[in-house]
Amino acid sequence: MKALLLAFFALILSCQELPKEYRGEEGKKKMEKYGKQFVYGVVRLDEEVKDKVPDGDYFLILALRNPQEPQPIAVLRVKNPKFPYRFRITSKNKIREDRLIEGEVLLSARISRSPMAEVQKGDLVGAVLTRAGEREVEVLISQEVK
Repeated sequence: MKALLLAFFALILSCQELPKEYRGEEGKKKMEKYGKQFVYGVVRLDEEVKDKVPDGDYFLILALRNPQEPQPIAVLRVKNPKFPYRFRITSKNKIREDRLIEGEVLLSARISRSPMAEVQKGDLVGAVLTRAGEREVEVLISQEVK
């Protein structure tokens, strides 16, 4: 019965007219922009750094940012992941709701003993330029912070 009610309400909501701001060509562009607020992919470790992953607890910290701005748009922290690690960064990972994951973005990956934002000596890092809405992004962690 519960499933039937949910289906009924979904049908009613799906039949409602789009607000004016989402109609026409400009509206379609807006809808596309909001629909591409994600980056999916995989983090891999270079052979050179595989043996440098810390023993015990560590964190994989993925950050998406505009290449011209230092402040991240979205951050995903994962404790003790297994590599290769498949990830999904979406609008749920955004730091501030008023910023969009759009256009060209820099995706950085860092392995650290600390879950904090600042990079520390011994962290393992990698980064790649990509675009919002990409589904097969590969980030290679290949360097150690000295």
